[in-house]
Amino acid sequence: MSGNSIGALLGLLIAVGLLMVVSRLGATRKLKMTERIAPYVGRRDPRQEDQSAVGALLVLLKPRLLSGRGDLALARRLGRAGRGDEVDRYRFDQVIYAAGGVLAGGALGLVLIAKGAPAIGVVLLAVLGAVGGVLVADRRLAKQGKARQRRIGQQLPTVAELLAFAVAAGESPVVALERVANTATGDLADEIRVSIADLHAGMTLDQALRGVADRTGSPDVERFVDGLIVSLERGTPLAEVLRAQAADARAADRRALMEIAGRKDVAMLIPVVFFILPTVVLIALFPGIRSLQLVVP
Repeated sequence: MSGNSIGALLGLLIAVGLLMVVSRLGATRKLKMTERIAPYVGRRDPRQEDQSAVGALLVLLKPRLLSGRGDLALARRLGRAGRGDEVDRYRFDQVIYAAGGVLAGGALGLVLIAKGAPAIGVVLLAVLGAVGGVLVADRRLAKQGKARQRRIGQQLPTVAELLAFAVAAGESPVVALERVANTATGDLADEIRVSIADLHAGMTLDQALRGVADRTGSPDVERFVDGLIVSLERGTPLAEVLRAQAADARAADRRALMEIAGRKDVAMLIPVVFFILPTVVLIALFPGIRSLQLVVP
């Protein structure tokens, strides 16, 4: 490794060390009066939750320019992924992924410099690594949201049937929701618990149910909530509506499984064509080839 590469690596290590020292000093500074009384008025100070180096960096690197609409949209995405209160933590994850991309790109650039490449390659590769790290974090969040929506869609028929049984037994919709929230488990049951808390906080039943549909982002849950609200407004028998909703949810689940199986047909051809079919052909041809070897000298 050349002298320039060693100097660049040492400079990077010194910069990271200084950043950690400065962040630690900023996280352990003397608390203001408003920050001291924050735990007693329902507000939390991230410096009091995590005094490690990671917590200090989180306080330092919290993006102030990405507030407003950006944070609202991100909070919605995090809520649909089951991480509703982790906006700051996700920002820190983005920084970690970007730093990992910078280190990987910088290391690759140093290797290329050692082989005679221009020094500008280190900067370009580091920038590309940072962008790639942020995209990886965003892709990971999107996958988490889609996986949670699939789980909620699979849990919806069971929850609808439990609600139908509770309503048919003579319970009111609110009491039925509370019973299901206390009985069932899973992501959808957690959202119902949040809606029950909203009801106790003063929301109407329609608003609480709309909140479930908005937080989950699942089309199946949205249709279920729309049917439930329409039934409550028009006075139709709620138990029959819930049973019909459960049947529709199970039919939608079966259609989704059929679509997944249809998409897997091409992938299933790979082991059939390259592993099973050659083995069958070899077993079928081996006796004939062996007999030919015995007859023909």
